[in-house]
Amino acid sequence: MRNQRVVALICAVLAVASSARAQDGSEPASSRQSIEVTPYVFLGSNTSSGFGAAVRWPLPARLSLELEANYRPGDVGLMDSNINLLFDFPEVGRVTPYVAGGIGLDQYVTADLSPAGNVVVQPRTAFSVNAGGGLRIRSDENWGIRTDARWFNGVGDRAPERWRLYNGVTFGRQPTRETSGRAAGTRSK
Repeated sequence: MRNQRVVALICAVLAVASSARAQDGSEPASSRQSIEVTPYVFLGSNTSSGFGAAVRWPLPARLSLELEANYRPGDVGLMDSNINLLFDFPEVGRVTPYVAGGIGLDQYVTADLSPAGNVVVQPRTAFSVNAGGGLRIRSDENWGIRTDARWFNGVGDRAPERWRLYNGVTFGRQPTRETSGRAAGTRSK
């Protein structure tokens, strides 16, 4: 049942991102800033390996808003979701470095001894904060790759602190500098 919810959540995130990308054709495709969708795999501390998806909406002034959800399979499947604010540094060639920070919900497990002496594992959920950064490497106007390193800290007595490194493929990239200039009418005569 839990695996079905994970698959349904990831499909819903991707469906929302796909429908949001459908814009009217009134302006040239090269002048639009598009929503980016990044399916990814990750590994990190505290057995935090798994997969997920991030959807990134561009905002003014090099900022963007990102919604991400991920799943850590295992004996007790755990899900996390975060909303993040990203700041892009200037693009160097095809590489855009960025910093990120956000808040979210983090699932984790605790183990206690019962009065009978058995180990009892209980899933828990905590608010968490995260900070980090990464690189987006543009292949062309439509896709690229992304790598991201984050530190997470749950709020609460037993909530874990962990780190994560992920790599993914990004679809729906922002236009290159060259196509943005042409679309804005800066062609030379």
